[in-house]
Amino acid sequence: MKSPLNLVKSILAVAGIAAVSAVSAAPASAFSFGNITGGDTYGDAYQNSFSFNVIDDGGTSVLFNIFNSGNAAVPDMFIGKVLFDDNGYLSNAVANQGNIGQVSFTGGLSNDQLPQGGTGFTTDYAFTRDEGRGNRLAVQGSEMFGVKFTGNYASVVSALNAGSLRLGLHVQGIGRQDYSDAYMSTSNTEATPEPLTMLAAAAAVGFGAKFKKQRAQAQKAE
Repeated sequence: MKSPLNLVKSILAVAGIAAVSAVSAAPASAFSFGNITGGDTYGDAYQNSFSFNVIDDGGTSVLFNIFNSGNAAVPDMFIGKVLFDDNGYLSNAVANQGNIGQVSFTGGLSNDQLPQGGTGFTTDYAFTRDEGRGNRLAVQGSEMFGVKFTGNYASVVSALNAGSLRLGLHVQGIGRQDYSDAYMSTSNTEATPEPLTMLAAAAAVGFGAKFKKQRAQAQKAE
């Protein structure tokens, strides 16, 4: 495992990269997920472990970053599927854009169903974790899945706030019984973080995943 000094150096290096990148950061908005009423309640206490942001990627494209911040009470829960109820705001999906961690998803246009999503959620795009190595290619704690679409940033953010564009998550591995639950995106009711804050947060997630991997390797070597 890293010494405290090397650990501090790594943190500073990550922060430095985020600071430099922020100089040319594009507009971005952050969003949360909420529970779906009338369905499973196994994961209701963990809704704040999941979030996403939308970034203006060059004027004609938008990048969605979906995060699992993790939770000490249920360290094994993971995002197994990400779904979009689009209504015409998005096209030309490209998955696995800037993923953080050992994450790999496959998908695109789909009419797959969001579990317990009987609140008018109609799937247009769905992305499912790739098989192999157990659940390791899903979005584990401190990891992120990125997917890019052709779309207008301002229109997409407005649609997310209005509820005419929504994201859904299927989260698995909740507790000892491996329960699952589903979440749906909510409007952005809080101030959008500055670009530096968002980049630093993403960098911190990446560092957390790297540190978790190093710690696991060190424990395995003992």
